[in-house]
Amino acid sequence: MDQNWKDKIVIVTGGGGGMGQQAAKRFAEAGAKTFIFGRTLESLQETAALSNNILPMVCDVADTESVAAALDEILKQGVPFALIHTAGINTPDRFMAHADPTRIASAESWRRVMEINVLGVANMIQAVSKPMAAHGGGRIVVVSSTAGHGYDSYAGVPYTASKWAVHGMLFTARMQLNAYGIVLSEYAPGEANTPLVAKRPVQPSPRHKEAMITCEDCADVMFFIASQPHSMSLVQLPAYQPFGGMPPQITLPWLDALDIQPKS
Repeated sequence: MDQNWKDKIVIVTGGGGGMGQQAAKRFAEAGAKTFIFGRTLESLQETAALSNNILPMVCDVADTESVAAALDEILKQGVPFALIHTAGINTPDRFMAHADPTRIASAESWRRVMEINVLGVANMIQAVSKPMAAHGGGRIVVVSSTAGHGYDSYAGVPYTASKWAVHGMLFTARMQLNAYGIVLSEYAPGEANTPLVAKRPVQPSPRHKEAMITCEDCADVMFFIASQPHSMSLVQLPAYQPFGGMPPQITLPWLDALDIQPKS
């Protein structure tokens, strides 16, 4: 495991906050020149202020032209050694059926979730893999979710569908990229207290949030994975969460937060 990232170039998508912000801080502290991607410069300023090694780059991962332009700028300074892809979204409307029509996922929500969560992964992998391969290889770590390994009542239908797609993409692409010296890994955290939690229709209690995986925890795991010479598929769970999802029959003090049954 190589923890010295001095003179290495790292790209962190979703770098404006949450686990992306903490990952950028972690790699920058290890000496990496860390480029953070986000859709607006304003969203990246707080992260960029954490270290002189963190450089903001406006990029929409769902837009291939935006990705190509951002990568062209980075290539002027060198070839990325690692891509840490944390960018992803969820929406408050995440049901296929619900007594409250506002909870039913709209066509726009489906489109945006799939564009960013699935096509965003494909766009970034395809963009960095060519220069990485020409330079002898590299590392790619993509954040998926336990929602892509089972089902998750909290996550909702569009998000869960998107993470199943990402899991399948990585599973299939791993050996294709390995042939070019690129190590592709998947990080699937369970419930983590990221900005996506604010999108839930019903907010978890403070006790629930305290028990979740932290963004700092996520950053440590991503740094560990990227520092390995081998491909990894790593699932991380808070102590209360069973693997494969968050089934409604479990007895937990915050079960009401699922809010999946009609009120009597």
